[in-house]
Amino acid sequence: MLDARMMTLIVCIALGIAHAQSLDIGQGRGGVSGRNAVVLSPQPPAMAGELRMAVLPVFTRPPAFYLNFGTSGRHGPFELADNALVGNEHSPYRLRLSEGGQQFELLPEHDAGAAYGPFATTNGAVVKIGQTVMTMVRIPARLEVSLRHAAKINQMPMVGIAPYDQKLATELQALRTKFAALSARVDAETADIALQGVPRIRSRAVGGNFSPVVQVSKRDKQNAGKGAELSAVNFMETLFRQHFRIRSQAITEGHVYHFGMPPGDYVLCAMQKVKDAQAPGMAGSATAVWWTTFTFDGERPMAMTLAEENAVTWREVFVLSR
Repeated sequence: MLDARMMTLIVCIALGIAHAQSLDIGQGRGGVSGRNAVVLSPQPPAMAGELRMAVLPVFTRPPAFYLNFGTSGRHGPFELADNALVGNEHSPYRLRLSEGGQQFELLPEHDAGAAYGPFATTNGAVVKIGQTVMTMVRIPARLEVSLRHAAKINQMPMVGIAPYDQKLATELQALRTKFAALSARVDAETADIALQGVPRIRSRAVGGNFSPVVQVSKRDKQNAGKGAELSAVNFMETLFRQHFRIRSQAITEGHVYHFGMPPGDYVLCAMQKVKDAQAPGMAGSATAVWWTTFTFDGERPMAMTLAEENAVTWREVFVLSR
């Protein structure tokens, strides 16, 4: 037999749930509010201001070159860097750059005071050591992108580069606006609802406090997040097809992508379908994203490593302020 206190608790909870299910909710400061409830979501993210995006470490190496001799002979590759070793273990030389990197000399390791050069660092320059005449062959600078993710599924990733020009910047502003709206929607759909006019009740019969707050279930939160992710990835794939048209010229080892491009400012975008660690019981997958801007000078090779540790979600592509 239920006592009066327990009956009061049940009635209050039932009335609260009825209120929550019939609310006409609108936007309010500090959360979304209605006449009988307040949705405890954070302030919506800003959709304007400076365009700030995710960044990845980009590693730069010195330029590299070969020394060709005769009709088919070749030494190298060697680094075109000050103090680099050139030659072999029997005849090593120390490279010394000069004239701001426009010239270099070769100093024999075993003959202090001797020097050969200066030679130009341009492709096709003649390099003469004693009676040996060689030709410098500069190795074209490339960007190497290594993509590894322990939870990837059997689906090829999307990896591309776009010139970071004004047209792309405008498109990125629009994408940020869409992402900010999606983020605000997820926050509102997954936030707890505080019922107005429903008291906090402590029941000695069943123990514990009963708060006038209706919580969203874990499954509903997962569904809201999944729906927003699908929309966000669709937006990104559309932008990718329209602007990220610089694709890898070769793939080695199954996961290293090689890009060649002229000097300039660029944005790299990579997307890989992975197992959804946040919802293992749900069908489907999540999308790991790698995103960064970088500047390529056309002289120095560059490399990026895309791994599980530096992947981001769609909500982290842009730095959204509130």
